Amino acid sequence: MKHTGRTPVLFLTVVLAALACKLFVLDLMYVSGPSMEPTFPPGSFVFEFKLAWGVPVPFANAYALRWGTPEAGDIVIFPWKDRWVIKRCLATAGTALGYETAPDYALRVNGETLPLTEAQWQRLKRADRVPEGMLLAVGDNRGESLDSREYGFVSVDSVRGKVLWK
Repeated sequence: MKHTGRTPVLFLTVVLAALACKLFVLDLMYVSGPSMEPTFPPGSFVFEFKLAWGVPVPFANAYALRWGTPEAGDIVIFPWKDRWVIKRCLATAGTALGYETAPDYALRVNGETLPLTEAQWQRLKRADRVPEGMLLAVGDNRGESLDSREYGFVSVDSVRGKVLWK
């Protein structure tokens, strides 16, 4: 006897399980630009773990349940200008920030000095610490990266996931 009624149910179950995994657990991301070189060259694929800090609400900058937040050194994924970007979390809430104006504009954070343009310095100089609920995210290729120096601090709630491996 054939059980033809099981095939559509099994197929639908597999499709729903794969969709739930993609929405809530694991996703494959394509790296399109040079901002994370040499860690992730353009054309690389990386796995994003969406449950690193909680259960994300799909298509929203929120978590249904949170059990952690990114730490300095984590590679995170968040939205910016209608696309997902991959950056390194350089500093978390409460981290002290220092600024230099001579000989060039720069931001000092966690023992690292990041070059700034005058416009970036003007935008960031008001903060002596990373604000609560925010993080400072930068690309590994500092000279080619549009990052927190350009668009400011990133909300922890907008961080969708953590890069697991490439």
